[in-house]
Amino acid sequence: MTRTSDAPAGAAAPSAQTAARLALRGVDGRLTRAGRLALVVVCVAVFLTALDQTVVLTVLPAMIADIGVPVAQLDHAAWIVSGYLLGYVVVMPLMGRIADIYGRWRVFALCLTLFGLGSLLCALAPRLGSPIAPDFTTLSGALLTPLYRGAQALLPLLARLGIDVSAPGLVVLVAARFVQAVGGGAVVPVAMAVAGDLFGQTRRGLALGLVGAVTEAGGVVGPLWGALITRALGWPWIFYLNVPLVALLLAAGFWTLPRRRGAREPVDLFGALLFGAALTCLTIGLGSQTGQPAFSAVAQIALDPRLLIASLVLLLLFVALELTRRWPVVQPRMFRRAAFSAASLLSLLVGVALVIALAGIPLFMETLRGQSAIEGGLAALRMTVLIPVGALAGGWLTRRLGCPPAAVIGVLLTAAGLWLMHLWPADVGELAVTLATVSAGLGFGFVIAPISTSALNSSAPGQAGSASAVATALRMTGMILGLAGLTAWGLSRFKTLVAARVDQLVALHQVYTDIFAAAAIIVLLGALPALLLWRRRRGDVLAAAGEYGSFVAPLA
Repeated sequence: MTRTSDAPAGAAAPSAQTAARLALRGVDGRLTRAGRLALVVVCVAVFLTALDQTVVLTVLPAMIADIGVPVAQLDHAAWIVSGYLLGYVVVMPLMGRIADIYGRWRVFALCLTLFGLGSLLCALAPRLGSPIAPDFTTLSGALLTPLYRGAQALLPLLARLGIDVSAPGLVVLVAARFVQAVGGGAVVPVAMAVAGDLFGQTRRGLALGLVGAVTEAGGVVGPLWGALITRALGWPWIFYLNVPLVALLLAAGFWTLPRRRGAREPVDLFGALLFGAALTCLTIGLGSQTGQPAFSAVAQIALDPRLLIASLVLLLLFVALELTRRWPVVQPRMFRRAAFSAASLLSLLVGVALVIALAGIPLFMETLRGQSAIEGGLAALRMTVLIPVGALAGGWLTRRLGCPPAAVIGVLLTAAGLWLMHLWPADVGELAVTLATVSAGLGFGFVIAPISTSALNSSAPGQAGSASAVATALRMTGMILGLAGLTAWGLSRFKTLVAARVDQLVALHQVYTDIFAAAAIIVLLGALPALLLWRRRRGDVLAAAGEYGSFVAPLA
């Protein structure tokens, strides 16, 4: 029989993941040009989708004016942001699972197509929600008419479900943002799975750190990008420009991404719907869609106990279903591995602490130092701009020392930064702000690669997409819980202090410092799961070397 590979006689056939990795490596073990391009393509796609998480933050007033949102419904406009975040998280486990089954390229193409379609609908939202139908006699009107009729037909159905459709443009825009997020959220686990395909267990840290870095960089650059494009061309062009960028990424991905399928297994769509419904009920029930918390004596906690109970019931049903499914959307057996459970718990805790810092820093600057919203945002930017730097450094350290040391360093840096924030006086100086935010930003970045590496390395073959999706979704779930907890606990604490006749500014300062201290303690608790992350063992190194056999030499 003629041999079809360079594998030594008697060697086991390489797995699908190994075969994909070998196809993108040269004989010296280094990534081929196609391999390097594949990593660049997925990183650019992640950056683009992460950019749209925050790109609307600085242009919300212009968007609200164009879509005709009444003053009484300004709080509903926060769903332009929250709708994207919710869709981003809801689809991650499902699309991660689909990527494991149908291959990276197919899901990458599907996700980017959905993202591009959602972007186009976002740009057209003012026209699709307008009571004036497009002009049939023009080419643009003829092309727009089917979309317009579909949007207008959808509004009565939403009204029957109890959704306020008095501002049709807002409804269309939020729905379009959700479609955007369904595509965008799935790109992250696909990118992590591709990085896992390209590198073995002992060499993934830097690549995953790079994916984490571009994810965070997109969120940092988003507000500035949105402001610049809106000033030059108008806010719809934020979304119009996504369409040609998506086309270029699809063309590049067609030539570079691996096409190998996984095992042909059914997809647990019902389980995915249960998970999405549970998370949606949780988000709305906690009231986190109202945006950043503001502590005052007249503020109220926006909680809906009915939705919270429904969320718990749906989550329990989801867990019970997954335990009985042969091919669940989230494999419960993954959590039996200590390294995967540790990565998931650490990701959740980091998400809680991250949102507390992101929300608390601007509020501290605006309410206690009397700074503008822009100045408060710039204070937080000192932290967020260091997260991508920390992610790359954490990836390098993960490769050199392993996951636990890198994660522990990240946890300690983050806790130190948050504790320094706890010590801020009301008239805190710039040097103290910089020291605290830089430490926290580097720390938050440092833990990204160890978490992702542990999730991938402790997952079974064919579950890389699902594992990375679960870890990422848990961090964003932690952000949802953290924002709601910040609002509820902080408001209760503020009212208690005011009732004790403490001056309101003094009470505010006490609330903020208590919140930062709580966040520091929460993230410090992550040191325990950090110690349980995936460890490099001699057997793993030998397996990694034997995995290639005579195919390739180790990556230098």
